[in-house]
Amino acid sequence: MDCLICNTRSAIESCVVCHKLLCEVCGVKCEMCGGTVCPEHVYTTHSGKTLCHPCQEKRRAARHARHAGKKPEGQGADLEADGAEAPAEEEELERPVLVASVRKPPPPWKMSLYIACAGVLLALIVLVFPGLRGFTTPWWGSYFPTPYLLLVAPVVSVLWGLMGMVTGENQQDRYRCLIGIGVALAACVLLFVAVFTDPVRVAAVEEARTQGAREKMTPAELKQWREQKLQKFNSRP
Repeated sequence: MDCLICNTRSAIESCVVCHKLLCEVCGVKCEMCGGTVCPEHVYTTHSGKTLCHPCQEKRRAARHARHAGKKPEGQGADLEADGAEAPAEEEELERPVLVASVRKPPPPWKMSLYIACAGVLLALIVLVFPGLRGFTTPWWGSYFPTPYLLLVAPVVSVLWGLMGMVTGENQQDRYRCLIGIGVALAACVLLFVAVFTDPVRVAAVEEARTQGAREKMTPAELKQWREQKLQKFNSRP
């Protein structure tokens, strides 16, 4: 179902006060209880903290109780009028604020999509620049296709996607993992196209085919083949 605030994005949570369906953008997290509230039921303190109405009522009741029991007559009303907050109240809110401020790692579906996009970009680079499609290994002396090394990116992307489908927090995130897996498979296809269209590989395959054909020729056919090649060479301008 769609969010009842923006009416465009899918709803993933509901307001703890009015139970209105909210998306991840329109919903606001309460810094005391961690619940999600709609913009109509958000309370912002003088220090900039966002609270839901039930938590704000609890704070107000606790402040009244402290002022009535510990403050002289009239001093609690002055503090409330000025919007001041007691030190104990600030300490009570500090723990969830510090926890919420820690940057969370991106979910697995995002990691899968990011790595898959990097794989597609690398595949397009080797397709555009044929000289990057392979290199000669100094220890083997043979030609090794670069796309085989770049396959690591889509493989890692698929692993992240599979992990997200197993450990995803909600069904929507699990479905999003399929996007990264699909992009990773597209990167694999592009990399294999780069391998099989490599000019060096095509020339090597053609040379091997020609060599095999020459080995099957009789001496007379081989002599005739050489004369034909020589005539083609001499006929060039």
